[in-house]
Amino acid sequence: MSFPAVLGSAVAATLALVGVKVFLPEYMVPSAVAVALAVLMPILVPYMKKRAAERKGTGRGRSAYGAHTARRMQSVIEAYNTDDKPDITILVDYILQQGALQQASDIHIVPYREFVLVRFRVDGILTDIAKIGPHLREQVTNRLKVLSRVVIFVHDRPQDGRLDLKVGDRDVDLRVAFMPTMHGERVVMRILDRGESGYGLETLGFTPEQLRLFKDIVQRPQGMVILNGPTGSGKTTTIYSALRDIMEHGAHGSSIYTLEDPIEFDLTNINQTQIEEAQGFTFAQGLRTMLRQDPDVIMVGEIRDLDTARIAVQAGMTGHLIITTVHAKQAAGVFVRLNEIGVDSHSVASAVTAVVGQRLVRLLCPKCKVAAPATPGQEAKMGVPLGGHTYYAPSGCAACNQKGFSGRKSVYEILLVDEAMRELVSQRVSPDRINQEAVERGMTTLIENGLRLAQAGDTSLEEVLRILPPEQQRA
Repeated sequence: MSFPAVLGSAVAATLALVGVKVFLPEYMVPSAVAVALAVLMPILVPYMKKRAAERKGTGRGRSAYGAHTARRMQSVIEAYNTDDKPDITILVDYILQQGALQQASDIHIVPYREFVLVRFRVDGILTDIAKIGPHLREQVTNRLKVLSRVVIFVHDRPQDGRLDLKVGDRDVDLRVAFMPTMHGERVVMRILDRGESGYGLETLGFTPEQLRLFKDIVQRPQGMVILNGPTGSGKTTTIYSALRDIMEHGAHGSSIYTLEDPIEFDLTNINQTQIEEAQGFTFAQGLRTMLRQDPDVIMVGEIRDLDTARIAVQAGMTGHLIITTVHAKQAAGVFVRLNEIGVDSHSVASAVTAVVGQRLVRLLCPKCKVAAPATPGQEAKMGVPLGGHTYYAPSGCAACNQKGFSGRKSVYEILLVDEAMRELVSQRVSPDRINQEAVERGMTTLIENGLRLAQAGDTSLEEVLRILPPEQQRA
């Protein structure tokens, strides 16, 4: 109730009680109780309804959310479909909060003819959460546009925005992308937790031997270290951890710069620059300028064109350490990819010191995993005997929200470029030949490291096969 209404009710109640006291004093007590109830009912009834709704799983208070079960999230979101006057602000806030609390990496708002689908990507897998009625589609989209500070009335072209979110004591950034489709604008939000940029190399998933080798590589004064893996495989986290290790090892005596699109985390004592291709500021232009800033280490978010590749290769041969990413099917295929872009094979062989292949594997929930023997089909695909070990498979419980998995861990392969490897790269041999030579010289492959996790009971054989590149599957 508004303040004037409360004040008016209080004055009316006081006058009524005075009248009863003067003219009917014997009814004073019952009258006081009745007036008190009449005044309190507008306050008590909404409170009681809210508490009842929360007990049934459809509460919508904004004060403090906890991570809800999949069924409760669906119930809360879809309850807005039947509201006469749905509060879109609270609905959008609930979806964003739950996405962050569920440890999702992305939130998808997908419009269809008959409904709008809300989806979360958790541990790399997209999961359907709830369906919003089509009558709420535009209101939800407009609310996200307001929060992302993009143009509300633009519906016919893509837009990118960013918003800040407070989740408990966590500060979360969301990169928001709007894409027009047949049935409305699709919205995809990448969740970036500012508090999760503190990973150390020891926590990522390197074996002890790989950790020693990788630290040695990134502490070298010059060369190119290239990370390879699909989108969402954890390459940025590995690079940030490497930069932090370089900074700590050098007692903050290194000048470190990054070129990113976009900047995902704010790193202390590191000079970070955002690429703005729409404004004409590209990776190549940024790298040229950065080389005049007296850098020791440069992180280039991605090499995707000839100009950037040539400048990075030249910098790697002239006293700078370049850490970057290149998209290829496997680590050994990075050299072919650089040749296809247009970089001379001899320059690639001279500049590149190591290629690190990376994948993210889901970890089994320790509370519900069940023993599952290896099948002949799994053994055939792995190409190695699987007997003599106990393997596990996902089951699903309340702790993991019935998914069977909880969290992820990186698996790596490190292809070290020594003199023998440089000779092969210069000759432009096939990726399979390079991979074979690397294995013969001691490289542990993704399949070997994934199998190690499966044998330790940390993940399942099916999960290892899911994340492996086809080139490493035997069937």
